[in-house]
Parts: sequence; structure tokens; C-alpha cells
Amino acid sequence: MTILGDSKIGDGTFVAETAIIGHPGKHDKELLITGRSNETKGAVIGENCVIRDYTVIYTDVKIGNRVQTGHHVLIREETEIGDQTIIGSGTIIEDNCKIGSRVSIQSGVYIPTNSVIEDDVFIGPRACLTNDKYMGRGEINLVGPHIEKFARLGANSTILPGIRVGADSTIGSGAVVTKDVQPFEIVAGVPARKIGEVPPEHRRL
Repeated sequence: MTILGDSKIGDGTFVAETAIIGHPGKHDKELLITGRSNETKGAVIGENCVIRDYTVIYTDVKIGNRVQTGHHVLIREETEIGDQTIIGSGTIIEDNCKIGSRVSIQSGVYIPTNSVIEDDVFIGPRACLTNDKYMGRGEINLVGPHIEKFARLGANSTILPGIRVGADSTIGSGAVVTKDVQPFEIVAGVPARKIGEVPPEHRRL
């Protein structure tokens, strides 16, 4: 394993041999150029976590207790992750994201800069959140989605920039969400439209 800077690893946490903890962020270019990568602020990882092979966790990341990553996970700087969250293999979490506790992120998910994911959210495999509606043209203001607690995103769904997905709502697999989703709504299709509501017996709120 490679543990850089002033990184802190909690008791009972397993870090795989090929994992990197405390990697320099985009504001640490000088450290990279001058070979001083070990001078980063480092990352903070809580107790009883499992950080699997080829996971790269950047500096200024704070991870709670009992968090698990799959293989080949990337977590960029200034991101916070709560307790008991699972991050599937091949997932990319960009910088300045806030992810709550007990979130289940399946394999191959993309979470862009400035996204917010509240507690107890489920994100299906290959779901893609976005934050740049003009795709790099003009004045760019990166605004990621805000996914409220207990929301569920189906496999291969796409959430456009700045969208708010309401609490305990459900996004169908393959849906392209272009407007806010209200709490308890079920949406599906391209573009996504309301097709129903989560039945009372399935609600968590």
C-alpha cells in the first residue's frame, strides 16, 4: 500500500497492497512536479473499513467508519463519505462531493464534482450523474445533482446537472432525468416522466 502525507487510518481498517491513500489533488501540482507527493494533507479513513486493490483516495478526503470499496475505485479530493457506505468496483467519485451514510453505490457509477448524495440512497450499476449542461462550452458552472435520502436510481440511469431527486423516489433503469423528481415519484423513460408513486408499503419515510 502507499499512504501519503498526514493520512490517518482508523483501527481495524484493511488497506490492500495496491491502494493509494492521500494522493495529491489538483491544487497540489507542485508536489507532483517536484516529487514531493508525500507532503499532502492526506486522507482520513475511519475504523473497520475495507479499501480494496487499486483504490485511489486523494488528499482531503474524509471517510467514515465501516466503509467498503470495490476494486479500481477513484475518490477525488475534498470529498466526504459517511458511515457504512459501499462503493462498487470501477466507480469514480470526483472532487467536492458529499455522500451520506449507508449509501449503496454499485459498480461502474460516475459521480461528478459538486454532487450531493444523502443517507440511504441506492445507485444502480453504471448510473451516470452529470454536472455540466454545456459540456465544456462557454462559462462553466459545475452543479452536480442532489439526491435526497432513500432515493433509488436504476442501472444505467442518467441524471442531468443540477437535478434534485426527491426523497424515497425511484428512477427507472436507463432513464434520462431532465427535470426535478418529487418525493415518492417513480419516473422512467427518455426523457424521464412520472409513471407512478412508490406504494406506501415500500416507503422508508
